[in-house]
Amino acid sequence: MSDIRVEQDVLDLGSTGMELDVRRVNLLDDIESREPNSMEIWYGHSILTATLFPPAQPSDDVDFVSKSNGRLEYMLEAGVTGDGDDRKRRFPFGKYPRLLMAWMAKQIRAAKGHKTRNVDPETKTITIPSIYQLCEEMGLPHGGRTAKSVQEQLELLLACRISIRASGTGKGLNVRDTAYLPIVQAVRIINDEKNVGYSGATFRLTDEVYERLSRESAPFDTRVSTYLLKGRSVMPYDIYIWLTGSMKNLRRDLPVSWDWLYERFGDQIAVKKSFRRMFRQSLEKVKKVYPGLNVECPTYEDYIILHPSPTSVPTRAVREVEVGANGDVFEVALHSLQSVQRKGARKATSD
Repeated sequence: MSDIRVEQDVLDLGSTGMELDVRRVNLLDDIESREPNSMEIWYGHSILTATLFPPAQPSDDVDFVSKSNGRLEYMLEAGVTGDGDDRKRRFPFGKYPRLLMAWMAKQIRAAKGHKTRNVDPETKTITIPSIYQLCEEMGLPHGGRTAKSVQEQLELLLACRISIRASGTGKGLNVRDTAYLPIVQAVRIINDEKNVGYSGATFRLTDEVYERLSRESAPFDTRVSTYLLKGRSVMPYDIYIWLTGSMKNLRRDLPVSWDWLYERFGDQIAVKKSFRRMFRQSLEKVKKVYPGLNVECPTYEDYIILHPSPTSVPTRAVREVEVGANGDVFEVALHSLQSVQRKGARKATSD
């Protein structure tokens, strides 16, 4: 894919029409006017639910893709899907694997160790009754084309393998540890030949993937992700997931080099100068739906600066979701009352 095509995707030049513009304005107004409710708070991991998956299908000669995070390197290997002569090794790519992993993280976190319609924590099993239902919960259209794409990406996702490498040196030794993480231990996919939307799946996640999704994922607002994924580029979404997760523990200014950013977000962009321009455009799109974000891009420096900022989802909103999941109705009511009182106080002050 050329850099010009990728840049068009970032700018979303292919999306036109008054109806689309109105929907986006309404979505922006909704994000600005209220905090997300419990159904709109999902959980993302900056690698496992975002940048690890390529934005488009890599060429046939690519054996793996990788992302680094400190001492750790995450590697994604394509799995084999299809039957008979149609079998082929392909990567999960684009926005659907990102949404699927984030949906799993949401189901796992919401279950709180209890068995639900979609999750059995004891066996670490995930159940998708139908692709139509999955599309509805992910905020996607119910059309046959979307259902078919989601089903294809789900199969690719469940067939791939992730490995995590950690390396270190000491006393003249170079040590490398590797953990191999198939996403699933076992999977059953049920395809409805007449209507793909009625297809479903049941699969058992590996212990490592289940634990990482349940413990290492950070909350994000699905209204924001819906807005950022309206175009064909996944870069704005990936940047958003990375930044809202990073801000949780950021206490001082943090310079981040353009080289690091290119390695993390520059997949399939050949020219670094083009990447910088696209990254800035994507960051501006993120700032529209994440107004508290404070990130500086000095014009003539080889880095950007992350300034301490609030997370995209306020801590109290996450607390209310977690309290609600634990079933304490009184605490939920108390938090809601306090939220109303705070809004009333702000309005009285402005008046």
